[in-house]
Amino acid sequence: MKKWAYIPILNLISGELLIFTNNILAGLAIHLVNLLLIIFLIIFYDLDTDIKSVLQGLTLVALLRVVNLSMPQFFTSSLLQYPLIYGIMFVAIYYTIKNQQISSKDLGINFRKFYVYIPIAILIGIVSAFFEYRIITPVALIDDIKLPNIINIAIIMIVFIGTVEEIIFRPILQTRLKKLFGLRFGIILTGVLFGIMHSTYGMINEILFASIFGIIIGYLFHKTKNLPFTISIHGIMNVILFGIL
Repeated sequence: MKKWAYIPILNLISGELLIFTNNILAGLAIHLVNLLLIIFLIIFYDLDTDIKSVLQGLTLVALLRVVNLSMPQFFTSSLLQYPLIYGIMFVAIYYTIKNQQISSKDLGINFRKFYVYIPIAILIGIVSAFFEYRIITPVALIDDIKLPNIINIAIIMIVFIGTVEEIIFRPILQTRLKKLFGLRFGIILTGVLFGIMHSTYGMINEILFASIFGIIIGYLFHKTKNLPFTISIHGIMNVILFGIL
């Protein structure tokens, strides 16, 4: 039965490899076919609950890529595109959570020991941003380092990008992959998928870095069961990387 999870995973990787080699339309086509395949499997095959849950999680990953690549450019600023792209994903995430009956506890929505976690999140975010900056040296998403600009990019990176990606990859996908494949392989596989989704940079070093980062954050989520903690790490890293550095 696990083969029905492997096939969409391999398709997802294939789509990202095409994007990595700058075959954007071919990669987009693979992701669209993968979405249809997953829907077909869920509707017409008698799969157990664990397999269906993994497939739904993979649907969110593929959908995020499709929306990201196909969204029309409504704004002159790249930063303003993100709330539109990631805002749409909240709808799909909501219905996935509702369908799978994922509780707030399973999602990791709690602020226990957050006074301890937030300094750690800031430290990990800063260190990670400096490492990634040496790999991709991105173009700044804000004009200059002023408080209103920092607030704007913080809202977008934490509330939209960090929240959407962390919910998809941690409490939804990682939790289901752990249940299906075991703790170690589940965390590693989720981290690698997270890394491969950075194929748009066209740099193998970025994919490797993002995979390691994904595995570390996945392990932290497993140990703490605290979603705001991993969202903070992810969001702070992006603020430092695309704003301050």
